[in-house]
Amino acid sequence: MKKTLTLFAMLAMISSATFAQHNQPGNRDYDNNRNRDVVVNNDRDRGGPGYGKGTYYFTAREKDMAINSINRDYFRKMESVKNKFFVNRYKKEQKIYSLQIQRDAELRSVIEKFNDRRNQANRRDQRFDKYDNKGRW
Repeated sequence: MKKTLTLFAMLAMISSATFAQHNQPGNRDYDNNRNRDVVVNNDRDRGGPGYGKGTYYFTAREKDMAINSINRDYFRKMESVKNKFFVNRYKKEQKIYSLQIQRDAELRSVIEKFNDRRNQANRRDQRFDKYDNKGRW
C-alpha cells in the first residue's frame, strides 16, 4: 500500500512539474513574438486614422474589362449549350435563360462595385477642390 501511494504521489509531482513549465522564456512559442518588427502607420495626411479602411481603386477601364470578360465567358457558355446536338430545345432554352440570369447578376455586382462609395478611383483630391488653378479661393 505504501509503495502504490508513493508511486502515485511521484507521478502527480512529475506530471505537475511538466505542465508548470509552459510559456517559460526558453520556450519557442514565447520567443517567436519577441523578434517581430513594429510598424507605425501615420494617416494624418489622409484624413486621420481609419480614413482609408475598406477603400479600393476600381477604375472605369477595369470595370469595362471585367464586363467584357463576363460577356465573353457567358457568350461561349451559351454557344456551347446551343451547339449540343442531343439536348432538346426546351432544356437548351432553360439553360440559356439561367446563364443570362447569372450573367446579369455578375454584371450588376461589377457595376455596384464601381459605383460604391468606397471606390476611390472616381474621386478627385479633396484638398484642391476649394481652390482655383492659381491656388486662390
